[in-house]
Amino acid sequence: MKLSSKQYVLFALGITSAGVSANSCQALQGQQAIDECYMKIALDYALIHNPSFPFGALIVDHTKNDISCYGANSNKKNRLLHGETAAFWNCTELFPSPTNDDMSDPGLDWSHQTLYTTGEPCPMCASQSIYRGVSRVVWGTSIPDINKSGRQQLMISMHDVVASAKLGANLPNTQVPVLEGGVLKDECDHAFWCAFEVFRDNDYFAAMARDGNEKFIDDRNARFKCKTVPKNNHDEL
Repeated sequence: MKLSSKQYVLFALGITSAGVSANSCQALQGQQAIDECYMKIALDYALIHNPSFPFGALIVDHTKNDISCYGANSNKKNRLLHGETAAFWNCTELFPSPTNDDMSDPGLDWSHQTLYTTGEPCPMCASQSIYRGVSRVVWGTSIPDINKSGRQQLMISMHDVVASAKLGANLPNTQVPVLEGGVLKDECDHAFWCAFEVFRDNDYFAAMARDGNEKFIDDRNARFKCKTVPKNNHDEL
């Protein structure tokens, strides 16, 4: 079977979707249903490509209701390749500037794009979302809940990063993305809770008890039954 140019680049980048498709989302009506559908694809993609770090992302052209590119956390290749970063880089490869001037003449109309990501973007990825110019960012679980699942985080919300975006002379930047959190939160929480079990050591449990978070642990253990999740060697993270 002959691959289209877009399929070929996806294949060459190692980001084929392994059967994950946007077809199920395209016929939906209503923003909530559409958001949940794309978040499910982002989560499935993450669990296929890096189940021990299930940060998955999609960039979707919401004017066409079509996925522009995928991304998953790639800490073995480069620990800076968070899911969102990988998606942005993949889109740049798939849609290069026709004039080799990505700042002024990008190959993709980023104002038409929505970023879907299983976890609230860290400050690095939140900043990229602003600089890249997506019009909307949708995430599943929050930075505090990822942290309470056992994984280190920079405890700065995306809302705070967006609020810090200023034009010259400290003028407000009105071209920042609209933010929507908590989409398919339980499903994303489940994935992170199970994947990050390896990080929940004695120091973790002592700190959670000190901060009065025992009920958080009890709730997660009661609701989120974990199957065996492949775990990376800590030295590779």
